[in-house]
Amino acid sequence: MSNVSRRSFLKSSGLMATAAAVPTLSSSPRVHAAEDNTIKIAWVGCGGRGNGAIRQALNADPNTKLYAVADAFEKRAHDAVAGVNDTHEGRVDCGDRIFHDLDGFKQAVDCLDDGDVVVLTTPQGFRPVTFDYVANHKKHINVFMEKPLGVDIPGLKRLAAANEVAKKKGIQVGVGLNNRHYLRTEETVNAIRDGKLGDVLTTWVYRLQGPHILNLHEGYSDLQNEISNIFCFDWTSGGFIVDALIHNIDICCWCMGDVPVAAFGSGGRITDAHDKGLRRMQDQLIDCGAIEYIFKDGRRMNLHTRTVPNCWGRFQANVQGTKGCAELGEGVGDPAIYEGCNMRRDGGVDERKVIWKPESPSNDSYQTEHDLLFKAIRENKPWNEVQYAIDATRTAILGRTAMETGDYITMEQMMGSERELVPNIDDLRLDGPSPAKRDENGNYQIGVPGVTKFA
Repeated sequence: MSNVSRRSFLKSSGLMATAAAVPTLSSSPRVHAAEDNTIKIAWVGCGGRGNGAIRQALNADPNTKLYAVADAFEKRAHDAVAGVNDTHEGRVDCGDRIFHDLDGFKQAVDCLDDGDVVVLTTPQGFRPVTFDYVANHKKHINVFMEKPLGVDIPGLKRLAAANEVAKKKGIQVGVGLNNRHYLRTEETVNAIRDGKLGDVLTTWVYRLQGPHILNLHEGYSDLQNEISNIFCFDWTSGGFIVDALIHNIDICCWCMGDVPVAAFGSGGRITDAHDKGLRRMQDQLIDCGAIEYIFKDGRRMNLHTRTVPNCWGRFQANVQGTKGCAELGEGVGDPAIYEGCNMRRDGGVDERKVIWKPESPSNDSYQTEHDLLFKAIRENKPWNEVQYAIDATRTAILGRTAMETGDYITMEQMMGSERELVPNIDDLRLDGPSPAKRDENGNYQIGVPGVTKFA
């Protein structure tokens, strides 16, 4: 489709129906790896998470090799290849297949053959366009892509449409909601859904931490600095709610067995005292946010976040039930179900009575998610984790939008949003202008409840 017809189609399509929290199964025929049994990997996006993901992909299967690389910045692409060669000597075979600029991903993907894998770890704003290209490629290329799956609803609909193509082709797709594959968390969620906590009443999402630090590079354009500081800008990451809190949003929705139908909230930038030295007026980071999500049966999911230094921190999900409370999710290595309603340790001492704990061993969930994907590829079994990641992403976008606007917004309204954080994503180039807006004083615009309008 052309960009115009694609956009028109996606705005009118209903591709976001909630699915069960398990990988999608497809009856389409599978495509095996190359005849020499080697799976070639293309790596797109060589930032911090990408550096972890590519090593986990190589560790997941001994007969894989890094075959092509693409990054916005040429030097970073070459440095990344050298770094992987240091840790996985003999597993790197890129030759001159190292590409850069914002369309370099197409060249890297084009180097692959049927049954190979691409690892998509670009800034999140590029997730829909990169996955769209892979899913609609003439070759059968399997995918691992990081969360979230988009930064706005039009982009998420584009990705959902591409996933329908991927399912029909039998493409195996893993998504970086790694806490789904932390064995103790998985066992705890299953126990909650089996009634160990009684009826689930409400859930809580917490991420209270210090701020990201903006690191501006002299001589870089606005767009280049934004791509180099992806967690500080909405169009690159989706904002702090979408990027950072999505894990425990997903865990809580998993426990609830549903996604919210509405949300309201508030938040934004509240402190000036800590801005000194952090260059905060040159980014779009929020300082705090509070969101209340409503489910169709009236139950609630509450979210609290704060990114202010020198404050008390918390990083987890909690679930309240009729038989007690559970502590689990990202940030919790030893989840458990406790008697009563006390969801915290007092004075560093945990005197709560444990009524259930998982028996599963601890595991590296980042590695496990790749192990499962490559196992499915080798065994020619279906694997598609996209739907629950779409649900988590749209729930996070709903909360961010309710927080920024101060409005009560339904999921139905949210899914009709036409706001695009990067309206020209297909044509964006590294030497071009930034899609982020600045005010008359040169400061980046951020959402202001009561002022910012829902669109």
